[in-house]
Amino acid sequence: MKKLRILFPLTTNDNDYQIEQAQSAEQRRASSAWKLQIGLCGNDAITQSTQILRLSRRTKISGPNAIVFEPVGALPYRRLARAAATAGIGWAVLNS
Repeated sequence: MKKLRILFPLTTNDNDYQIEQAQSAEQRRASSAWKLQIGLCGNDAITQSTQILRLSRRTKISGPNAIVFEPVGALPYRRLARAAATAGIGWAVLNS
């Protein structure tokens, strides 16, 4: 069975809540049949959207199967959602 690849771009690594989310995701990944890629954007919405867009454009072999993220700001993430859907990538938004 192929391992699923999950992209989990976090807003920052200096916030207790974000650190807890990363640790929880890593613990879950360790006991599951999927790969996890955690990204950090330094609380910058432009950086976050650029990371997500760049990674969602990868090939089906190396790109993520799903993206789970918490948006940094109020940027219009519709374009990112469309790009992910077009590429066949699942999309979930946390705490929106």
